[in-house]
Amino acid sequence: MLACINGYAREDRMLERTREFLLEHLRDFVVADAGRFLGCCALAVLTADLAEIRSLAVVPDAGGQGIGKALVERCVAEARRLGLRRVFALTLVPRFFERCGFTMTSLGRLPEKSAEECPVCPKRFACDEHALILHLDGTKPIPLRPDEPVGYTRLFLERPR
Repeated sequence: MLACINGYAREDRMLERTREFLLEHLRDFVVADAGRFLGCCALAVLTADLAEIRSLAVVPDAGGQGIGKALVERCVAEARRLGLRRVFALTLVPRFFERCGFTMTSLGRLPEKSAEECPVCPKRFACDEHALILHLDGTKPIPLRPDEPVGYTRLFLERPR
């Protein structure tokens, strides 16, 4: 998991993780395995009603086979089992999560994430990730306004247009 995640991190496609982080959060992860490691994804529960899908990584030679989508679906199923109401992801590939049923949103609508974790993120002053959310109770998220900031940097440093 560490090699796969950090391989993408070296390409600036996701956040780097340490061995200690993975050990501390190991129970959050699901793994795709077909006789060898194919990919992983974590469901991090932030509150009684909100979780984040993070560290989604599929080995390059297994890309395009539906493994990433299956991992996300497993995390969403676990969030439903836990009785959570919302699941979100921060990503550089918003179309992937839109195909999984997520809707673009503003990080400002996720204060549980932006207040606690974004200030200590290494990309906090150059955040290029998009926030997407899925409501598990069947309701539709409020659409993102054209002038609404998306990431942490834009949320706190940009002035509205």
